[in-house]
Amino acid sequence: MPSLGWRSRICKWGGVNILKPSKTEIGTQVVFDTICPENITIEEGVVVSTGSKIISHFMDPHKMTAEDRLANRYPAGKVIIKRNAYIGMNSLIIKPVTIGENAIVGAGAVVTHDIPDNEIWVGNPARCIGRV
Repeated sequence: MPSLGWRSRICKWGGVNILKPSKTEIGTQVVFDTICPENITIEEGVVVSTGSKIISHFMDPHKMTAEDRLANRYPAGKVIIKRNAYIGMNSLIIKPVTIGENAIVGAGAVVTHDIPDNEIWVGNPARCIGRV
């Protein structure tokens, strides 16, 4: 059942930077980073499929102390999903990355690097298999 933009609006209220909630589709059980949701930007026309997770903070065991972990002070970066990108079901997007315009992320992919415009990425870790 389409969300008609209401899931996008709720995520925007939660701190995620969704530029046009009425033109963005967020599937069920999608999880956005709760520590740094303001670091996630989703542009117009994006589809984020069911069960996907988008995380904008990460743990660097070489730089973090036990005190940092207890205080939830994690290094954070920006996650930007550009216009008309499609994020497949159960994908995981982590670390600072940019997913380009019209890019497709296949179901179950683990994205840890930038994805250029008009490319199709799949797998764990995600790799390019073609162009749109």
